[in-house]
Amino acid sequence: MGQSMTSVHLYQAEKKDIENIYDLLIEFKKIDLEGLNFPEVDTHKLLKFINTMLQKGKIILLNDLDKDELIGCCIFHKSEFWFSKGQMINIDVIYIKKNFRNYKLLKTMIDSVKKIANKLPIVLGVTTGLKIDPVFKRLGFENLGSNWRLM
Repeated sequence: MGQSMTSVHLYQAEKKDIENIYDLLIEFKKIDLEGLNFPEVDTHKLLKFINTMLQKGKIILLNDLDKDELIGCCIFHKSEFWFSKGQMINIDVIYIKKNFRNYKLLKTMIDSVKKIANKLPIVLGVTTGLKIDPVFKRLGFENLGSNWRLM
């Protein structure tokens, strides 16, 4: 299942990666968000989001070296709690292509965020419908509730 760690390269995205990030996020929307009744992608807004995150946040990319293929990304930014000036890291998107998913790759991505977070709390919401809570618990996350949606 998944690739060995030696064939994967983890790196921080730059402007030159925008098109590949866009394509990866479109795939994420088509495959993992299919059937969840989310709105269609607005190309301009998605490109603006990617550009904003490159400037004000961070985008970590996973590349399969054997296939020279972008297989995952983690997009996050520093934020403040709504009730305090205390800072945290908010993970906006974390995605690994289905046929490459494994615990080691996810842990490697989360570890890279932890390093940048420098002991700040890290928060993320899961809105894909994936039953992934046990994996995040194993990574050390604490479940503080759920995401709810009223349509």
